[in-house]
Formats: sequence, structure tokens, C-alpha cells
Amino acid sequence: MVRTVLQRWSTESSLLRVDLSTIGRMSPRSRAWLKPLGLYGAALLASAGVALSVAPPALAIPEADAIKKLSVIPVFVITDANGVPLPIPREKNLVLPLYLEGDRASRELAALLKSNPELKANVVPVPLNVMNEKVVELNKQLKDKSKPLVAPVVLNEADVKEAIAILKTEGLTEKQIQEGLNVPLFFTNPFLTINTPEGPRGVFFLSYEELQKALSGLPPAERSKLKPKVADISAVIEQITKTKEDSFVIFPTREYFRLVEEAKAKAQSAPSAPAKPAK
Repeated sequence: MVRTVLQRWSTESSLLRVDLSTIGRMSPRSRAWLKPLGLYGAALLASAGVALSVAPPALAIPEADAIKKLSVIPVFVITDANGVPLPIPREKNLVLPLYLEGDRASRELAALLKSNPELKANVVPVPLNVMNEKVVELNKQLKDKSKPLVAPVVLNEADVKEAIAILKTEGLTEKQIQEGLNVPLFFTNPFLTINTPEGPRGVFFLSYEELQKALSGLPPAERSKLKPKVADISAVIEQITKTKEDSFVIFPTREYFRLVEEAKAKAQSAPSAPAKPAK
């Protein structure tokens, strides 16, 4: 099952194209969700059993390449009619939620429009790696530096509970989890691997449910050897940049596949360009 889905992912990912022309005018704290590893992030990664061999700097994977792996995680942003995000003013900052589920973003939009009937707004999907760049770029454009724009990822509560439960069983304290866990990524020890066009890769999942689905497709004897683990997304990205070879992928979310299928259907239904007369 995992192998089949990965093959479909690799052949169809080029179909997903998001119009970011208006997103470029958005005005979100530097890397609101992707932050340095730090003491507690390192503790999370160490407790999860991630031991990635550190390569010499010349062989390390560029950070931009590691972050690009997040392109299979679309987030949904509420914007005005021109594509400019609509952050929520708070006392110390401006908050721009990044929703992992389009339906949840649509519900929040409906509530916003109900209280502001004159407002023209939409929900726009943006790849998470692109949003990370925009968070940095757009904060530089803010005139009022005292109230930075932060863009927290709105997580699935079930995934958060699973992540906390796993980390507590590994001995981490509440403080370590709160300070080190921002966006959890699930995996197994030893790593569950999948075949890609570039060869076998260890796989990280944003969804605990998707991890369990992948494990359910394995023979019981093999499945029993793989223990679910979790680490913060920043810790994972930082460690990937230190690996000697490109050995990991992030499994696409269900919303990613949905957007790919919608783009594919739209492309198939679009009228074909008229044939040019032969000269």
C-alpha cells in the first residue's frame, strides 16, 4: 500500500501547482513554526532514537533541500480577495493560523464572514516550505516591528495527544515537551522505509493515523519490530541536513493527494488548445 501510494505521489506531484502571485504580497516572526533545534529539541530527537551520522560540511544536505521536503504538506491560509493574508491581531503579535485541513480552514472562514458580512475572503493552499520562506520575508516588510506576524500550524489534536504520550513514555518532562515539540513528525525505530525512484528512503509522517496505516500493511512479524517514535519537525529538518546522504522523505498528507487529484481532474477537463495549421 505504502509503495503503491509513493509511486502515485512521485508521478503525479508535478500536477500540483499553487498560484502564489498574490501570496508574495503577504505581510508572519522569523520561522514561526520552524525553529532552531535547541536543548529540548535535541532531547526530543535523542529520546526518539534518531541517530543520523553526521557528515563533513561538504557532504551535508543543504538546508534548502531539506526544507523542500515539506512541499508535500500543504497548509491553508485565509486571505482577502487579493490574496493578502488576514492575521488575527493579538496584544503582542499578529497570528496567522496555518490549517492542515482545508475543511477546518473553510469553517473558520465561514465564522469570519458571519461576523464580517462585508468582508471578501478566501482559503488559499500553500506548500509548507513556501510558507516558511514567506514567514521570514514578510516579517521584514512589517512596519510595526513590535508586533511580529507569527504563523502557527494548527495541528490535529489526536496527533498531539499521541506525540505527547510517546514522549512521556520515553521519560521527557512536560517542560521539555512544551518547549521542544512544535510540529510533531512520526516515524519508527528502526525506520520504516519505502521505495522511491531514487531508492529506499526512511519515512516521516505528519499523521499518526497514516503511520499506523502504513504499519498495518506489513506482516505481523515485521511490524512488531518497528516502534513508533516522534520528534519535532525542526529537529528532524536540522538532522537531515547533517546526514551523509539524502536518506529520508516526508509522506504526503491526505490534503496533498486531494489537491493533486483536483488539479489532475481540472487539467483533464480543460479544453484542448486548437491545433495549429500546418505550414
